Amino acid sequence: MKRVFVDANIVIDLLCERYPWFPQVMRIFNMGDRGQIELYCSSLSLGTASYLMEARKMSPQDIFEGIDLLCQMCTPTIVDASVVRQALDSDFTDFEDALQHFSAKTVDADCIVTRNKKDFGTSEIPVYELEEFMALLDSNK
Repeated sequence: MKRVFVDANIVIDLLCERYPWFPQVMRIFNMGDRGQIELYCSSLSLGTASYLMEARKMSPQDIFEGIDLLCQMCTPTIVDASVVRQALDSDFTDFEDALQHFSAKTVDADCIVTRNKKDFGTSEIPVYELEEFMALLDSNK
């Protein structure tokens, strides 16, 4: 498993330092930074994270710096008309998660890491809850 797509909630956990998930998420991003895995997230997640960072009263400078740092560890993927159409035509019941899924497909992701696996029920890509993915990493040591 080399190409790992992280869902919006994982990106937000990192950028907003949300506990109790932040330490596990930081470990994943550190692995990406060291080149042990290739990390991807949708460009849509960056906008969502920015909005939530703003709601937490973070300064514009801190928001831009946080997203810039994230982009050094994680490559943003596209959400274009094709991704939107695939999401609309899919069997997903959650549109945002459908966008995430089809954005992950644009980079041939090996898996998706999330904290809401149930919303990815029709995924064509293996989906792991954060805890499952951490256990998988630990078993591959």
